[in-house]
Amino acid sequence: MSKFQIILLSVFGFFILLAVLVFAMYRGGAGSEGAVISVWGDMPSEDVSQVFDSLVPQIDKTVIIRYSEKESDEIDQEFTEALAQGLGPDLLIVTQERLWKNKSKLIPIPYQSVGARDFRDTFVEESELFLMQDGVYGLPLAIDPLVLYYNRDILSAAGEAKPLAYWDEIYNLTQKLTKKDQAGNLTQSAIALGETRNIPNFKEILSLLFIQAGTPVTSLIDNELRSALSDNFGLPVSPGESALDFYTQFANPAKAYYSWNRSMPSAATHFTSADAAYYIGFASELTALRNKNPNLNIGVAPVPQSRVSGKRLTYGKIYVVALSRGTRNPAAAMRAALMIASEPVAESLAKNLGLPPARRDLLSVRQSDAVMPVFYEAALQAKGWLDPENVSTGNIFAEMVNAVTSGRARTSEALGAASRSLDSLIK
Repeated sequence: MSKFQIILLSVFGFFILLAVLVFAMYRGGAGSEGAVISVWGDMPSEDVSQVFDSLVPQIDKTVIIRYSEKESDEIDQEFTEALAQGLGPDLLIVTQERLWKNKSKLIPIPYQSVGARDFRDTFVEESELFLMQDGVYGLPLAIDPLVLYYNRDILSAAGEAKPLAYWDEIYNLTQKLTKKDQAGNLTQSAIALGETRNIPNFKEILSLLFIQAGTPVTSLIDNELRSALSDNFGLPVSPGESALDFYTQFANPAKAYYSWNRSMPSAATHFTSADAAYYIGFASELTALRNKNPNLNIGVAPVPQSRVSGKRLTYGKIYVVALSRGTRNPAAAMRAALMIASEPVAESLAKNLGLPPARRDLLSVRQSDAVMPVFYEAALQAKGWLDPENVSTGNIFAEMVNAVTSGRARTSEALGAASRSLDSLIK
């Protein structure tokens, strides 16, 4: 067992050394006895606070962790303002989508404390997005991967014994599962692809297609972030162009596999209304989908794969706990972060959230539930990219798609423009 794995399993053994290391780097911290550590995040408070209140006292009675739930679209601005006023939290729970814009406000954990190899051995591969030149920018907790939800009744009625497994299967399936009325209006869709405003996860679905095609969206070179959207990688056609072309074609009425348009309701609503065969959504959406229509016969499967790449990949949001530069007690904050990422706390936290954990040891435990094995497999296959500003990049992706579907630009032109906008945003 590696040194870091022992740390996260036992927690206690490394506390004293960490306290010395942190105090050596950050002067002026208060004593850690009876420390109250504040944590901000956008996870549901009822799920997180219950874990912190019940498990943390069993591990270390000298540290109290208080969690504050913030709105997803407000937390970053609130965090910035709080730091400016000297009122910031000790720890921040973030995903890779919000890491880059908060990077300067976080304290990296030095590799002398947490080795890169031990980190990789302990956590899933997507966690490596948090490994920078100057240290580790977060200890992983849980992953929210994209999965494929499907209507079992629609598939059975069409004589389909298994859900969609590869993207090239969708061409025949759309003609089989998509229905139109006499006026040509779509009444039942195979899958929601090709648009932006009525597909809640369009940016993440595009990210999935880019990653599966071999385009990482952004690349970190010499600690500098840059766009990789339009890179050819030595190929005649950019993989990103192929991915964008694939996505947008399903909104083209002239195509035989046309299955979605911008006048339709939200993709999630259409699916829960039993009017769509498939819906690509996050693992965290399962409860909401079931609650919207308890009678819906929902199945869950891995997202469709590319036959060309030979790899099994999905897109995931990975949650980590990071040290805030606003903490006045770095040693206690580090102790709290280690506790939160330790095996018992991470396991309980992931269970409460209904998500797979980010730790490899926990993911190796066999699940008897019908759904969790799919989520666990997806967690191991999840990939992501460093997003310079998640709201702005959503707008860039939307403009890219809309430029193609409206006929204002060819796929290569829209992709190139999006790549330039992404580089400008990074700078």
